[in-house]
Amino acid sequence: MDVINDVHLHKRTSKWLVKMQKTKSYNDVADEIRIYSEAEAADFLSMSKRTLQNMRQAGGGPAYVKISTRRVGYSLASLKTWVASRSVCSTAQATVLFGGAA
Repeated sequence: MDVINDVHLHKRTSKWLVKMQKTKSYNDVADEIRIYSEAEAADFLSMSKRTLQNMRQAGGGPAYVKISTRRVGYSLASLKTWVASRSVCSTAQATVLFGGAA
C-alpha cells in the first residue's frame, strides 16, 4: 500500500493527513471518505440497484448521502454499519429480528 509522501494542502488538512500517514495508508483513508455510487453500493451489498432503491424508499436500507436532487451516494462506513446491523447467528435470531418463518 502506498503511503502519503507529499503533503501540499491547507495547514489543517495537512496536519490531519500527516496523522493519517502514520496510522493508515492513503487508500484506507480515501476509502473512508469516498462516496460510493448507487451502483457501487448495490454491488458491494450483492443486490440489484433496484432493490437498494426500494429499500431506501421504504426506509430499511443503509444510510445514504443526498448528493443532488437526482443523485444519492453511500459512505463505506454506512454500508459496513448496515451489514453489521443485519448480522445474525441463527435463523431463529433472524426470525425475531426481521420477521418471517424460521
